[in-house]
Order: sequence, then C-alpha cells, then structure tokens
Amino acid sequence: MQRLQWSVVLVAVLAATGCAPAREESGQPPGGVSGAEVPGLLWAECADVPGLLCAEAEVPLDYARPDGTSVTLALTRKPAARDDKLGTLVVHRGGPGYSARDYFAGIEAGAIPPAVNENVSARYDLLGIDTRGSGYSEPAVRCFESEAEAAAFAEKVPTVPTTESERTERAEADAEYARRCHERGGELLDHLTSAVMARDLDLVREALGERRLDYLGQSYGTHLGAVYASMFPERTGRFVFDSVLDPQRRDAGEPGSTPSSRLGADVATAQTLDEFLRLCEEAGTGCQFGGSDPRGELEKLLSTLREAPVPLTAPDGEVVPLGYDYVVTWTGQWLYQPAFWNELGGAPFLAAVSAAVEDPDGEAAATLAEEIRANRQAGLMSAPYTAINPVYHAVTCVETQGPRDAAALADHAREREALVPHFGALRAYQTSPCPVWQGERARPVPLPGEIRTGEPVLIVNSRFDPATPVWSAERMHELFPGSALLVNEGWGHVASQQSGCVREATSRYLLSGELPERGQRCEPDNVPFTE
Repeated sequence: MQRLQWSVVLVAVLAATGCAPAREESGQPPGGVSGAEVPGLLWAECADVPGLLCAEAEVPLDYARPDGTSVTLALTRKPAARDDKLGTLVVHRGGPGYSARDYFAGIEAGAIPPAVNENVSARYDLLGIDTRGSGYSEPAVRCFESEAEAAAFAEKVPTVPTTESERTERAEADAEYARRCHERGGELLDHLTSAVMARDLDLVREALGERRLDYLGQSYGTHLGAVYASMFPERTGRFVFDSVLDPQRRDAGEPGSTPSSRLGADVATAQTLDEFLRLCEEAGTGCQFGGSDPRGELEKLLSTLREAPVPLTAPDGEVVPLGYDYVVTWTGQWLYQPAFWNELGGAPFLAAVSAAVEDPDGEAAATLAEEIRANRQAGLMSAPYTAINPVYHAVTCVETQGPRDAAALADHAREREALVPHFGALRAYQTSPCPVWQGERARPVPLPGEIRTGEPVLIVNSRFDPATPVWSAERMHELFPGSALLVNEGWGHVASQQSGCVREATSRYLLSGELPERGQRCEPDNVPFTE
C-alpha cells in the first residue's frame, strides 16, 4: 500500500537537472535600477528535461554592498510556443524553499497539473526561479551533509510532542538543528528575507528586458508577490495569487503567537478534515475508512494512540511503534491534495491504521510498519528538519514574530491544541526552531493599508485549504483595491490544481487582462469518494 504525498511524487519522478552547452543569451548592460549589476543570462537546454532551458543569475548577497559577494540563482524557462509573445511569466511554487526547476520538471513529466493552460504557455515564456538559498541555487541552505544525515537526525524526533519528555526532546533537537544550520549557513542566513528575494525578482526582470513583472505565486509565493508589489508597484504587471498567505498576519500579531495561529492554518486544517469525514460518511462503502461512523473511528484511533504507541510487527520481526504524532502528521499532509483521499492516502491510510491497531501482528500491521520505517528513514514529510524545512525556517524565523523560547512555544501549542484538537500543536511546532534560530532578525516589510498596482490582481483560493485559509485570500483582496477574488468551492491546496475552472480563469486573465465577474465561483474537478 503506497501512500504518497504530492511532494513525495516529485521525489519519485524527478531526476537532477543540469545544463548543456550554451545556445541562447539574454541580458542588459551593468547598472540596473537596484544599483546592482544586471546579470547576463546564458541559456542552455536542461540536461535531463527536454524542452526546458536553464541559466544562472549572479545577484548580490547584500544589496547594501552590490559590488561584494554574490549568490547564484538557478533559473528554468519553458519558452513560449509562438513568436508573438506577451512576455515572461514568473511562476513561484512557494515554500519558501520549493525548487522551481523540480516543479517545472514535474509538470513536464505529467506528475503535477500545470497552473495555466496551453494558450498561456504558447504566448508567455514561463520562468521558474529557485530563490536564494533553495533548490539548485548556490549556496543553498544545508544544515546537514546530506538528506540521509538529516533524516537520521530527525528519525526519532517527535513531530507533535504530547508529553514533557517529548517537548524537552524536541527543544533539544531544535537547538542542535539551529546550531548546525548557522554553522553551515553562515552569512547567507542573514540575507534570506522576502524583501531581499523581491529585489532578486526585480533584478531578474531587468535581466530579461521586461518593463514590468508578470507573476503567478502559489502559497508563500503570494506573500513574496505582495512584498514585491509593495516595493515596486510601478513595475507590477499581471499578478495572480493562488492559495494565499495573509502577508500581514503571517509576520506579526499577538505576542507569543505563531504564524500558523495568526493565519488560522490549524483551524483550516481541522475544517478540511471535517469535509473529508463528511464526504467519507456520505459515500458509505465508497469510502474505505470508518464504516458508518468515520468520525467516531478516527477519534477512537487518535485517543488510543495518544495514550501510548501501538507496537507493530514488521515482516522481518522488528517491532515498529505506530505513534499518535505519525498519524496526525500524515493526516495533516494528505489533506493538501484531495486527489489522494481515496487513492494513495486519506481513507486507505486511515483504514490501514485502524486494521493495524486492531491486530498489531497481522498483515496490515506488517505492511504499515514497513512503510513507517521507510518513511522515517527517508525523512519524508513527517520529520521536522528535512526536505525544504531548512529554507523555510531560514526565511520564516528571521522575519516573523513568535514565542520567545521553547517553554513559551509549548504553552502556546497547548493553548492551540485546546482550541483545535490534533492540529493546533502540529501547526504550532512547524516553527519550533525559531526561538533558538541564530541569525540577524529582519524587520517585516511594512505593507501599506492598500497596495495599488498598474494592473489589478487576481486572487484564487479553495474554500477548504488546510494550509492557506480562504479568509487570508479575502484579506489579500482587501489589500489590493480593484483585485478580483475567485473561490474554488472545493478542497485542497493550490486552487489551480483542484479546478479547471480556476485554471481557465487564471489563463484568461493573463492573456487578456479580463477578471472574473464579482461573485463568480468555481467548482472542483473531482468530488472525493464519488468515482
């Protein structure tokens, strides 16, 4: 039984990409509007992804010293299919930390739905930028020698601490992780902020010879886009924000709160789970979990596991604990993509957990034990220090307010857990290294009450999104006068992946500037458990 998450699918299908000999060159003379030298871009076919071009852009590490040390941004471009191009559309996958190069390669491989239709890719060059510190850019934030070392470090660290000993263990691991990140990251960690990355975007815009930036940002990419628009409103072209982080509440709010609690991501996760359980219950035998009472079955499972892990017997005889934190963490992850609810994750995962708890020595338990062991050893999704987390923490910890120390974080997590059972602590601990993060703290970009841009902004969001709540999109709509808000009346993160209606509306806006009518809504492509 494979239970893959969206990013795990990426890991499975993507090979590393590189560059072949040069074929095409673009750029501008030195002396850009930022005061930094505008990089020349030498484009080459990406070695392992036919149809994509790769390049590197040298930008200042510190824009206060534009002639000093530089960092290298990895750029990936899918050239427009037609000669009558409208320009370049920068697509930001989010994170912070996701590799645009891997994202583009995943789309080319058919593993990820594209954000726009073929008409847009015919008229725009689509450009992905691995933002500083991430992906194929150099230097990258690396807190360990390898992903294997990171996974080994994180393998037994609790993702959702529920006891004092677990909270102490997590705090000690956070401190060691932060120390390793600082030791390996050095000066780079002092120059990883949204404002600096917005300057990088603008310098790349100059290098491309574009008068204005056309941009499609997803998740954290919406926050970065809002920061860019506030800093360079006169250079803001057609902007699409898909699955929105409220750029004001992310960074600051009630003292001692976390970004997740200010955004309400824990509440949104619980609401999305409620929708999963509602649809599962309505589907009856069409849903593989819980019989006639999936809600009751889930609460029973989580209550049992919270009391103590259930020891499962793996095929080789090893005893593998099935813990509360593992089930809550994976449940929170597969809620991102409803396409997995009745296939690779969701109902099949919870059905396997239920069967394993019922018979810890049975066949289902053996299979689940093997998966738990493999996932923990690989550091896939359930570990707090692997995948994109080092970049996420490097950016988030320096520019958002949070609890002052591990004890204050634990208190806040307990408060959120009382309000939002199971997910309050899960989301609060996403930023648990921040109280001990080493690096110069940055002031958030002071966003005005309104951001007026050259063209109106299109904002899209799913009604039930466990990561970026719809109310964040509503607030972003208020921040940008003249913007349009289009809601997918369905589920999941990144609305364009869930609804062809959203994708077509996005594409129409990028091609013609036409916004959806006020009050227009979209329906999801699929309703889980109905096929």
